[in-house]
Amino acid sequence: MSVEVIQLPRGGTVLKTPAGLLQVGATPETIKDSMKLLGEVPDSFVLPNKLFSAERGVSLADIEFPAYYNYFLKNRPIKVIGQSHQIETILGVLKEAVLGPDAVQVAREFPYGTNRDLIPDLRAEMEFLRAKDPSGRRRMELSDIAVGIPWGPSNRVPLGGMALERTAKGMVRVVEGATVLAEVPLDVTFGPPRAFPQRQKPFEPPLFGVTVIGSGSGFDPKEMTSGFILWVNRRGVLVDPPVDSTLWLKAMDINPRLIDDCILTHCHADHDSGILQKLLEEKKINLYTTETIMESFLRKYRSLTGLSQKTFMGLFHFHPVTLGVPIRIHGGEFRFFYTLHSVPTIGLEVYFQGKSFVYSSDSLYDPPTVRRLHEMGIINRYRMIELINFPWHHTVIFHEAGMPPLHTPIKNLADLPDAVQERLYLIHVSEKAIPPNSRMRKAPDGPDETIVIPVNPPPSNEALEYLDVLNHIDLFSGLPIEKAREFLTLVKVERFAPGDVFIRRGTIGDRFYMIVNGRANVVREGQLIKTYTNNDYIGETSMILNAPRNADVIAESDLKVLVMEKYDFLYFIRGTEIARQMKIIAENREYNTWALFDDTPLLKGLSPTQRTQLQGIMTRLELPAGKTLVREGADRECFHLVDAGTIAVTRRGRTLGQATRGSLIAKIYANPVRGRHRFTLTTTSAVVVYTIDVFEFYRFLERNPGVFLLLREARVRQQIVWAP
Repeated sequence: MSVEVIQLPRGGTVLKTPAGLLQVGATPETIKDSMKLLGEVPDSFVLPNKLFSAERGVSLADIEFPAYYNYFLKNRPIKVIGQSHQIETILGVLKEAVLGPDAVQVAREFPYGTNRDLIPDLRAEMEFLRAKDPSGRRRMELSDIAVGIPWGPSNRVPLGGMALERTAKGMVRVVEGATVLAEVPLDVTFGPPRAFPQRQKPFEPPLFGVTVIGSGSGFDPKEMTSGFILWVNRRGVLVDPPVDSTLWLKAMDINPRLIDDCILTHCHADHDSGILQKLLEEKKINLYTTETIMESFLRKYRSLTGLSQKTFMGLFHFHPVTLGVPIRIHGGEFRFFYTLHSVPTIGLEVYFQGKSFVYSSDSLYDPPTVRRLHEMGIINRYRMIELINFPWHHTVIFHEAGMPPLHTPIKNLADLPDAVQERLYLIHVSEKAIPPNSRMRKAPDGPDETIVIPVNPPPSNEALEYLDVLNHIDLFSGLPIEKAREFLTLVKVERFAPGDVFIRRGTIGDRFYMIVNGRANVVREGQLIKTYTNNDYIGETSMILNAPRNADVIAESDLKVLVMEKYDFLYFIRGTEIARQMKIIAENREYNTWALFDDTPLLKGLSPTQRTQLQGIMTRLELPAGKTLVREGADRECFHLVDAGTIAVTRRGRTLGQATRGSLIAKIYANPVRGRHRFTLTTTSAVVVYTIDVFEFYRFLERNPGVFLLLREARVRQQIVWAP
């Protein structure tokens, strides 16, 4: 008897046993791997040690789509094996996705005084759409779709004629009697990051339009799951980003800093799995959805991350939307409405400069079913009219065409008039589902297929673009609002072609550059040092230090920059702490802290903006051998980042080892607190170390939630680079 071990590219391990397929860990879209590699989906899942990866920003036990597959296609529940508290968490997450929230109170999401007849009874609609059990005689319950099996007293559960065992070393093994047939870690092992075709030209967003990330369903292994970027005033709004959208954006050369906003339409895994990745990518973003949907999102992911409600909600800026009332985002007018789906789901309309866009999100558009709902008394006449009269009048229409009864039958869309078909793009559908010789078309994916909705620029478009640059430069974040007008009077616009050298090494620094769009490379002695892009700034070092330029800066692409002359710049920052902070940044850059971040395991993933922020709060110390930096148990004033030399790390009189370059010695709590030092740190050679004030570092983490989550979960062995 043998067991085959198969590593899934997206993460997780499948054990092919005589008793069937067993999977350890399940990352989002893992079902696409198993369908592609095995042509089948496991029906048993072992929960890993950790349920969430802060590094990847994804669930490590995403069993939602495997559960759908097994229930709807195989008429069987999946088996979920794990510790009791893990099972409770994961089944709670699954219940939220499959059955929706227990209580749905959407009246609070409508304007005060709205006629009660205009407020839908979503709970009743969800119950109508709720699947039947295999017998067809009753509504499906959670136990029909998934069954929890806790590890027994001896950390053992039966598996056909074999057994599964959980070892003390964090492994799981398949045994037959005393024979171990296979043994794999209970930690999820990821394959290489997903590779997307690389696009070399920086993307220039339209004034109004849509770039599709994917238009497929969550089951289709050949296509990217549905999600898109809506461009308004050249700024992006991510709508239901699929998992690994952040990697896709980089591969497509779409600057992630063009996108500060996300819309979440509902809490199914194919719509919310990529949200946290974007939330944790760099700075805090704005998340728009209803309070009902946010509460579901909170219940799902707070339990997975283990964060308190306050800490979780602090990862982003939540903007609750009001139904039927316009919300302004980047100058566009957004309106939201509830669709007919198995969980609370919103669609949206967007108006900008006389043109418009509509997205159905997941929705059952089927007039006969809607009329039957009315006849049964589940919905009233107003809701029936709303659901039947989808707004087909918009300039561009995105409508889903999934599998009924939860989604819109494609034949219903095929019967629409030609005038609508010309403006209609299908989403949440596979190419093979579209009838041959049909007029219908899928939404085309990729930046080169961006759907541009032609509009005239708003009168204030140029000023808004420049103020947007000001808004995204962290150094200027504390400036009063009256400085905005002054900024516009002091800057001028310059453009450079690829290959233009606009800063030369050795010249006097007399200008401050801020990139509006494009890319620029910093080159020293023929070596690429770093690359700057939208909303980055260049040229401050030589101005602040009164030193010659220390590198060439070359336009890699077409480049548009705002330029401020030296004395205009000094006038602009007068009376602020900016000059002092910029001097610290400039000095730390001179010591090549950029390379130090590359050598620090927990900081090497920082973006250029995050690195600049961190450089502004670091203090450099040079210490001889034999110097005690801190003592165990003393109040913690600062964290330490080792640049050169070795430091003995001692706890309770026992030396744990020698920390060397790249060691970040810090302890991060959920809420800012100084705490006490866990170790005594003593230099064993001449050392260069950077100190970072504890509360300054927490302020840095508050602006960068992904870094916060990563460091909060880091163990000592991940923080310290031990000398051999």
